[in-house]
Amino acid sequence: MIRFILLVASVFAKIGLFTLGGGLAIIALVEQETLSRGWLSHSEFLDILAIAQVTPGPMGVNAATFTGWRTAINVSGSVGWAFTASLVATISVVLASVIGVIFLGNWFERNREKTIVKTIFSILRPVVAGVIFAVGVNMVLAVFGAEGIDGAKCIYFLKNLKFEPIGLIACAGTFILTVTRRFSPLWGLLIGAILGLIFI
Repeated sequence: MIRFILLVASVFAKIGLFTLGGGLAIIALVEQETLSRGWLSHSEFLDILAIAQVTPGPMGVNAATFTGWRTAINVSGSVGWAFTASLVATISVVLASVIGVIFLGNWFERNREKTIVKTIFSILRPVVAGVIFAVGVNMVLAVFGAEGIDGAKCIYFLKNLKFEPIGLIACAGTFILTVTRRFSPLWGLLIGAILGLIFI
């Protein structure tokens, strides 16, 4: 189990190091790493995202914490190891950011107006947007049943789509209200939880 904890540390350190774009951008890497290793099913991953969104704190850090817990429970079944894995995942995922802020924060502030820095970020922004969009599409497809055996490549399983009326109305309603009105996604999550309790 120690080897597994070290693997969790290395995986989440890598995720923290290569994540640009905040909490939503981290989701793509967490999804790829955990599902490809068989640590989580796609439904478990979606549950973790929902929990990470509604609990206080940064979404990326929350996702790492809950993912560490869930993966360790799946692997060992031990609450003690799950607590350790969640702590290790949380520390590992923020480590690169903390080090970066300490050592590169002043440099960035001094050089943010330079052409090369602006050029780099003008390229990174659409890349991050594409990553977030891809995660969103895969999440929507997975919610409506387009999930393969490993759950990692939902886009290839469109034939499995099953549109449940309640889920479709909740998804479309939240999307429309969020885009067209100043509607907080938290209300959408709360309404979705209530509908889930009623129609489960």
